[in-house]
Amino acid sequence: MSLYWPEANVAIDIIDDPGRRPFDIASHPDATVIEVTCEQLADFDANEEIAHELMRHLGVEPPEDSEDYRTRRRKLHQMLFDTLPPNYSTR
Repeated sequence: MSLYWPEANVAIDIIDDPGRRPFDIASHPDATVIEVTCEQLADFDANEEIAHELMRHLGVEPPEDSEDYRTRRRKLHQMLFDTLPPNYSTR
Protein backbone atom coordinates (compact mmCIF):
# COMPACT_ATOMS: atom_id res chain seq x y z
CA MET A 1 0.00 0.00 0.00
CA SER A 2 1.10 3.53 -0.56
CA LEU A 3 -0.30 6.84 0.58
CA TYR A 4 0.31 10.04 -1.39
CA TRP A 5 -0.01 13.70 -0.44
CA PRO A 6 0.01 15.51 -3.79
CA GLU A 7 0.20 19.01 -2.29
CA ALA A 8 3.60 18.12 -0.81
CA ASN A 9 4.56 15.54 -3.46
CA VAL A 10 5.40 13.03 -0.74
CA ALA A 11 4.36 9.39 -0.39
CA ILE A 12 4.63 6.62 2.14
CA ASP A 13 5.14 3.20 0.57
CA ILE A 14 4.59 0.20 2.85
CA ILE A 15 6.98 -2.10 1.05
CA ASP A 16 6.02 -5.41 2.68
CA ASP A 17 2.25 -4.95 2.81
CA PRO A 18 0.66 -8.18 1.53
CA GLY A 19 -1.81 -6.19 -0.58
CA ARG A 20 0.83 -3.72 -1.73
CA ARG A 21 0.27 -1.49 -4.69
CA PRO A 22 3.65 0.25 -5.04
CA PHE A 23 3.77 4.01 -5.36
CA ASP A 24 3.78 5.03 -9.02
CA ILE A 25 7.13 6.77 -9.17
CA ALA A 26 6.95 6.89 -12.96
CA SER A 27 3.96 9.22 -12.72
CA HIS A 28 5.60 11.30 -9.97
CA PRO A 29 9.36 11.13 -10.60
CA ASP A 30 10.14 14.07 -8.29
CA ALA A 31 8.14 12.73 -5.34
CA THR A 32 9.77 12.02 -2.03
CA VAL A 33 8.95 8.41 -1.16
CA ILE A 34 9.31 7.26 2.43
CA GLU A 35 9.62 3.48 2.41
CA VAL A 36 8.42 1.76 5.56
CA THR A 37 7.68 -1.78 6.67
CA CYS A 38 4.72 -3.25 8.53
CA GLU A 39 7.07 -3.96 11.42
CA GLN A 40 8.05 -0.29 11.64
CA LEU A 41 4.40 0.73 11.70
CA ALA A 42 3.64 -1.81 14.42
CA ASP A 43 6.49 -0.49 16.59
CA PHE A 44 5.39 2.64 18.48
CA ASP A 45 8.76 4.42 18.45
CA ALA A 46 9.46 3.65 14.78
CA ASN A 47 5.92 4.75 13.91
CA GLU A 48 6.52 8.06 15.71
CA GLU A 49 9.73 8.61 13.70
CA ILE A 50 7.82 7.99 10.47
CA ALA A 51 5.09 10.42 11.53
CA HIS A 52 7.66 13.11 12.33
CA GLU A 53 9.44 12.61 9.01
CA LEU A 54 6.12 12.90 7.19
CA MET A 55 5.23 16.05 9.16
CA ARG A 56 8.55 17.64 8.11
CA HIS A 57 7.81 16.93 4.45
CA LEU A 58 4.25 18.26 4.82
CA GLY A 59 5.48 21.41 6.55
CA VAL A 60 3.49 20.59 9.69
CA GLU A 61 4.84 21.41 13.14
CA PRO A 62 4.69 18.37 15.41
CA PRO A 63 2.68 18.82 18.58
CA GLU A 64 4.56 19.62 21.74
CA ASP A 65 6.02 16.39 23.07
CA SER A 66 4.65 15.83 26.55
CA GLU A 67 3.99 12.80 28.69
CA ASP A 68 0.24 13.23 28.13
CA TYR A 69 0.71 13.45 24.35
CA ARG A 70 2.87 10.31 24.23
CA THR A 71 0.45 8.40 26.49
CA ARG A 72 -2.50 9.26 24.24
CA ARG A 73 -0.52 8.41 21.08
CA ARG A 74 0.64 5.11 22.60
CA LYS A 75 -2.98 4.21 23.51
CA LEU A 76 -4.15 5.03 19.98
CA HIS A 77 -1.32 2.98 18.47
CA GLN A 78 -2.13 0.05 20.75
CA MET A 79 -5.85 0.24 19.88
CA LEU A 80 -5.08 0.21 16.16
CA PHE A 81 -2.62 -2.66 16.26
CA ASP A 82 -4.59 -4.72 18.78
CA THR A 83 -7.39 -4.92 16.19
CA LEU A 84 -5.26 -6.85 13.68
CA PRO A 85 -6.47 -10.39 13.03
CA PRO A 86 -4.51 -13.11 14.89
CA ASN A 87 -3.04 -14.49 11.66
CA TYR A 88 -1.72 -11.08 10.52
CA SER A 89 2.03 -10.92 10.52
CA THR A 90 4.19 -7.82 10.48
CA ARG A 91 7.16 -9.88 9.35
